[in-house]
Amino acid sequence: MQVHLTVQVSPKISRISTDIIVNEGSNVTLACLATGKPEPSISWRHISPSAKPFENGQYLDIYGITRDQAGEYECSAENDVSVPDVKKVKVTVNFAPTIQELKSSGVMLGGNGLIRCESAGVPPPIFEWYKGERKLINGKHGITIKNYSTRSLLTVTNVTEEHFGNYTCVAANKLGVTNASLPLNPPSTAQYGITGGAEVLFSCWYLVLTLSSFTSIFYLKNIILQ
Repeated sequence: MQVHLTVQVSPKISRISTDIIVNEGSNVTLACLATGKPEPSISWRHISPSAKPFENGQYLDIYGITRDQAGEYECSAENDVSVPDVKKVKVTVNFAPTIQELKSSGVMLGGNGLIRCESAGVPPPIFEWYKGERKLINGKHGITIKNYSTRSLLTVTNVTEEHFGNYTCVAANKLGVTNASLPLNPPSTAQYGITGGAEVLFSCWYLVLTLSSFTSIFYLKNIILQ
């Protein structure tokens, strides 16, 4: 009498791809090999709220990878012996910077002005600022520049007439350069009362009314004399 003994072995991931960095648009292959008895089933999952399911298999192919597909990928090896063995691999996707927002706060003569430049890019972009064709230097001419990973803040202290003009934010990394411009203008005079052209307009209306009055007087005088 022969007895066949089948030894079941829990799944164990023996090899998985290392963390990788690729450029957007590249093709990516991730590998996950596992041992166990019965032979474990391999499945992949992108740890992302918008992730789509993948077919099971040791290899995961991603064609023309996008920035939205960056992040952690989880490999799970499973059979019916015990809980699945799980390991993760991180995929970083480089892409050229884009400027998402360029916005200024209200500015008045003698006050402070702020321009905020928001950008996205991997690696994080390097920022530069220009006024017209002139590159702005932090700490000079009343200009303060603070750069963060995805944001640059330009502050103008004690605003004078010379500070008004066109400002350009430049964001660059090894994959590309982008820029956006914004005018820093003096506040509108319309909201501060009647000045300049409004006074002329009022003077014109006063002149029209005055001439109309004189015309009426002469007209009435001619009727009376007749």
